Amino acid sequence: MSNILLVTLVALVLAYFLSEIFRHFGLPRVIGQILAGIILGFPIIKSSLFTDETEPIFSFATNLGIIFLFFFIGLEINMVQFRKNFKESSLIAVFNTLVPLLAGFLAAKFLFGFNNLASLVLGISVSVSSQAISLDILEEMKLLKSKIGNLIITSGTVDDVFELLLISSLLVVFHSAIGQASLQKVILDIGIFVMMAILFRVLVIPLGLKLIGKEISHSEFFMRALIIVLLMSYLSELLGVGSLIGALIAGILVRQTLMAGESRRPWRMNEISHSIHMISFGFLIPLFFVSVGLNTDINAIPSNLFLVLVFIVIDIVGTLVGTVIGVLLSKGTFREGMIVGWGVIPKGDTELVIATLALNGGLITRDIFTAIITVALFSTFVAPIVFKMLAKRHSTSGAKTNVYKNKKR
Repeated sequence: MSNILLVTLVALVLAYFLSEIFRHFGLPRVIGQILAGIILGFPIIKSSLFTDETEPIFSFATNLGIIFLFFFIGLEINMVQFRKNFKESSLIAVFNTLVPLLAGFLAAKFLFGFNNLASLVLGISVSVSSQAISLDILEEMKLLKSKIGNLIITSGTVDDVFELLLISSLLVVFHSAIGQASLQKVILDIGIFVMMAILFRVLVIPLGLKLIGKEISHSEFFMRALIIVLLMSYLSELLGVGSLIGALIAGILVRQTLMAGESRRPWRMNEISHSIHMISFGFLIPLFFVSVGLNTDINAIPSNLFLVLVFIVIDIVGTLVGTVIGVLLSKGTFREGMIVGWGVIPKGDTELVIATLALNGGLITRDIFTAIITVALFSTFVAPIVFKMLAKRHSTSGAKTNVYKNKKR
């Protein structure tokens, strides 16, 4: 017992220390947390900390971290905003996802000769973005209510739902490939899960709220949310759909049902969301990011440098091109498209989970996994710096234009 406590303590202390260094310089904390795992993965350190006794327990904690990460992604999805902004933001969301996805898949398939599943993993790893990181940057620069901030937030809402469908499909494919289930059984299991989710949304959760009563404390609310996410994750895993899809759906259900009686303050300003955020991002999710670093083989980077460079280009250029196309078709400007593009490039959640599941399932090699993590770290490091520079110039030029107009009047 003492050994796993020491491993957890060392992992959290190192992850906290490094993430705070990156936060001090205005960079995402996730970079420091992954680097903490890379440091702990050095042979001398890893052999002394991670034993046959501690690894299964640490792995269980990181798996809980993955479930809570997808649960929180589900909580971030606002279906009301999705329906409201669908026409306005769907073009941006579709293009900034599909362009790098297709480019990544084709490059992996025909340039590097990977199989379809490995190519799909690589394609998705450069096509998804981290809405949480983008929101943190906007909040720091006080751009949440600006036109640029609105474009990123509204397109991100649509993007989240679009990625939900994409990732859910991929997870089902993974589960089918690993478990070698027949296509008919997979389709049947998905159908049962969909009906189960609808039943929970329409009948089970509302009825439970009426029977128990709506006046509850924050701790009681959190327990209800925890019961829902674990139950949905278990049932979806039992049906062969995968626990992460259940966690995603649970997040959406909790927001639509349990949050219905809460105050109408912005989602991130709500005390309940803070409670869920603290237990997730303060404990379990950092452990998952540390495990990502542990599985990264930095010695494999030199031999796969060409693969890394190609996918860095696809990640950045593909996202920028897709976003600019979407913004222009939405009657925005090229400059706005570039700023929004850099704002949605940062990675740090979904693609790391996909890569981890693919690695554990034997669908990709450790070299490919390391390449995905390296690309994610590079883009997450560079994108916020460029985004802040472009956003400052844009806001400064906008202020000068307004001053000039006022003088003319």
